[in-house]
Amino acid sequence: MSLPSFSIKRPVTTIMAVIIIIILGFVSLGKTNIDLLPDVEFPIAVVITTYPGATSEEVESMVTKPVEKMISSAENIKSITSTSDPNVSVIEVTFNWGVDLDIATMELREKLDLAKKTLPDGADEPVVSKMDPSLMPALVVGLLGDRSDTLLKQIAEDEIVKPIERLEGVSAVRIVGGVERQIRVFLMPDKMEGYGISINQVTETLKLQNMSIPGGSVDYGGRELLVRTSGEFEDVDEIKNLIVANRQGAIVYLKDIAEVKDGTEDRNTYARINEKQGLRILIQKQSDANTVRVAETVKKELDKIEKRLPGDIEMYEILDQSDFINRAINTVKSNAIQGAILAIIIIFVFLHNIRSTLIIAVSIPISIIATFVIMYFMGISLNLMSLGGLAVGVGMLVDNTIVVLENVYRHQQLGKGRVEAAEVGASEVSLAIAASTLTTIAVFLPIVFIEGITKTLFKELSLTITFSLV
Repeated sequence: MSLPSFSIKRPVTTIMAVIIIIILGFVSLGKTNIDLLPDVEFPIAVVITTYPGATSEEVESMVTKPVEKMISSAENIKSITSTSDPNVSVIEVTFNWGVDLDIATMELREKLDLAKKTLPDGADEPVVSKMDPSLMPALVVGLLGDRSDTLLKQIAEDEIVKPIERLEGVSAVRIVGGVERQIRVFLMPDKMEGYGISINQVTETLKLQNMSIPGGSVDYGGRELLVRTSGEFEDVDEIKNLIVANRQGAIVYLKDIAEVKDGTEDRNTYARINEKQGLRILIQKQSDANTVRVAETVKKELDKIEKRLPGDIEMYEILDQSDFINRAINTVKSNAIQGAILAIIIIFVFLHNIRSTLIIAVSIPISIIATFVIMYFMGISLNLMSLGGLAVGVGMLVDNTIVVLENVYRHQQLGKGRVEAAEVGASEVSLAIAASTLTTIAVFLPIVFIEGITKTLFKELSLTITFSLV
């Protein structure tokens, strides 16, 4: 029994199948991620090694070249590019397309573990990071207030950063601008020389006197109490009165050989909002999170936070990726809907049959909803490419539907009943429509076998066209 015959002779089964597909489609649509473009993972890793106080020549000879030599033996490497600047070495490793970047970076870390022994003592441990587009902030918020930069940054960390970091889908929150409190100790070389005290002696004393150490446990009344020795500095005067040395009974305090000031760190970044000094808060989403959903969740939380902030502090939305994504997606949706409506109108003008037009009007949304089910289980997000594929698929679907309706209409004109005409007419052209559909699929489906960025961008387009036609 052919599919047209089965659908006509088993109407209840057909209707139930359509209802199930519609329900699954709406559920899948609600859980499908929305983004601007498909997930693009560039096969690039960056190795950063800092060597404080070294010139660019020293960084090149003592850090960059040994690290390059060690990682060059890793597999699937296409090219290596390095830059040696004062204090830092940056090596960009490009892999072949199609490589699992997680495994590739893991191999790089294994190679770098062997390279640590060849690095100079003052160099920090090499850091490997992937070139991930998801590291771009999904939201950027500005903060202004009649407060000092130190206090404004502290308010941002306590009232904004911590609550936002706990939200689902948020990977990191960073603050750009502002300064942090810093206690500075300005040593006096002449006085240190007079007391016979070295810089190392001062730094070691500061480290040892500014730490909390676990002291074990004590059994008390059947309970075990944890003991901890707290020795961190609480104010500037405590630092000034720190004992640095004892010279023949004469105690040397830190204030005797240095000037201690309560200040701020050196400013190396500036954030200006509406021509005023402020802060920028960058909110990054997780790589597999829905950009639109994360942005909506964060904005709801920011509205609650803004009500708790002091009255003189203002919050501004500087960047919201979800707005651009929604506008782009809505534009494609609107164009697809307009195209479907125009197709239905044109079909009615030519067929002059409201029933045939309604059949096409019903088949278009059902086909789209059924495609959402396959997209969800295939992990395809709603983006410009996948929606473009849906639009192309709708056009092909309308073509096939017109062919079937025209043949059914011809059999009705020959005197057959509606049921018989529908069964015979659809069965006659089913093979031709299948061949036409397979021809279209044969054009688009091979895109998934292309390598490189082309595959990443157009794979979801070809798959969506295929799913909508099938």
